[in-house]
Amino acid sequence: MKKLISLVAVVMMTTATFAQTATELAQQQAELNAVIKKSLNAKPTKSAKSQAKEYKKEGWTVMAGEKDMAQQITTSQILGEEYMVDEAGATTKRFILRDGMNTGGTYNAAYAAARTQAQVELAGMIRTQIVAAIEAKLDNSQTSAISAVTVDKFKERTKAIIDESLTNTLPVITMYRRLPNDNFEVLVRLAFDKKEIVARMKRNLQKELEKEGDELQPIVDDIICNKF
Repeated sequence: MKKLISLVAVVMMTTATFAQTATELAQQQAELNAVIKKSLNAKPTKSAKSQAKEYKKEGWTVMAGEKDMAQQITTSQILGEEYMVDEAGATTKRFILRDGMNTGGTYNAAYAAARTQAQVELAGMIRTQIVAAIEAKLDNSQTSAISAVTVDKFKERTKAIIDESLTNTLPVITMYRRLPNDNFEVLVRLAFDKKEIVARMKRNLQKELEKEGDELQPIVDDIICNKF
């Protein structure tokens, strides 16, 4: 009977943890929607108009139905200057902006490849930073709760943890041009919300690494919020 009560307690605690994370994600999505609405209502800036003019000289254009190029650049500028307070109380930029550019025989193929490129490159940078940080902590502190086993487990699961944490992205700039060989070259700028990445990383660390995930969370928060 005691074992059954203990098991129920563990299940309830785990469920509460994930429910809390889901609530946090919902709140962050609402915040994100408010930021996006603000950027959509903003008038194109002078510098955005100037940049758009230069892009057009180089043959870039936007697909029918997409926002005007200057408006897209303005959205990128607004998100790039949006700040937040992290869990340590420090002020940091809220969004990570990353570009991807690729070519393909069709617009859709080139667009998909450009998005993937931007996401994969950012995931690789985050992975490298976190692994380096936890290895340094392991080397420099004999009393650290992080063990070599924790590091190895993170390395084994790092791709799943980080890739899933970056799945919800916002394309803020999408433009293309036709090349002499008639292929499409597509440029995409993606915005990654740090608040959402941190919340997703927390959930994925708990799911993939169980108790070791709690040991890595402060390192992850610092890397995401202050290194990018």
